[in-house]
Amino acid sequence: MNLRFEEEKKHEQRMKFLKESIRFLIAAALVVLLAWLIVTFALKKVSVIGSSMETTLYNGEDVIVNKTSYAIFSPRRNQIIAFYPEAEEGEEQATDDTAIQIRRIAGLPGEKIQIKNGKLYADDELVEEKYSFEPMYSAGRAVSEIQLEEDEYFVLSDSRNDMDDSRNTSFTKVRRKNIIGRVILRLSPFSLIGGPEEQKEEEKKES
Repeated sequence: MNLRFEEEKKHEQRMKFLKESIRFLIAAALVVLLAWLIVTFALKKVSVIGSSMETTLYNGEDVIVNKTSYAIFSPRRNQIIAFYPEAEEGEEQATDDTAIQIRRIAGLPGEKIQIKNGKLYADDELVEEKYSFEPMYSAGRAVSEIQLEEDEYFVLSDSRNDMDDSRNTSFTKVRRKNIIGRVILRLSPFSLIGGPEEQKEEEKKES
């Protein structure tokens, strides 16, 4: 009688352990699947090319782009975006990683953008920028008012005297359809991305 009871108890314990193990494996598999889905469809690793975004981002740094940022809400001013250049007429749209550009949004669709005395204006009103940037010595084509189209964004380099941005007539138009997502993280050192880094005291003394 006792032997049978002990056998049944051991059997129950084995079944309980088996069920708990199966539940754990299923939960672990779901976590792995969720992580894979996020990495594959929601996030993208991109390398910064060039010095246009200094001192916020530097050439060769790896950043993470959230591809779902604008699934519901539209891109906003001051956000850093990754995008593909607009294809020239008759050319195929570039979609490879080496073509990806990273800049900060300065003007929104439908706005009239102008740069006067080194300051940014939208619809003839001074834009209060979120971060402190160096003065713009050249307005480029934005010396005159630029009317943005309903799907077009005006972007600027964080290195404000690097004219590789929407001030340059040869720079691509930034269309909503070509925006990959918002740049949110720097991988090394791992950190959120905001604005330009403050100059170090040693650099200030040297300048």
